[in-house]
Amino acid sequence: MRLSPGLFKPIAADDVAAIVADVALAAPRNGIVEIAGPERAPFNKFVARYLKALGDPREVVSDREARYWGGRVEEHSLVPLGEARLGRIGLDEWLRRSQTAA
Repeated sequence: MRLSPGLFKPIAADDVAAIVADVALAAPRNGIVEIAGPERAPFNKFVARYLKALGDPREVVSDREARYWGGRVEEHSLVPLGEARLGRIGLDEWLRRSQTAA
């Protein structure tokens, strides 16, 4: 599996819901609220960790030319560049929760 090494900060759906609720109940900001997960690493590394946790034997190869939803991914394309609200659930915690829910 060829994936971009561009940086990534995945956020759990539970964290998204909590942040959206906070923002919805707060005073209007008249701006954009960026959100992201608590961990930052190359996209290919997150996918490799996920596949390993599932016992999936596919190899993940770092490829700077790999596309993400058809677009070229630069190093900071998938992470907030400024201030962002961060979730609290990292990948390991998310994996643990999803495996116990299954």
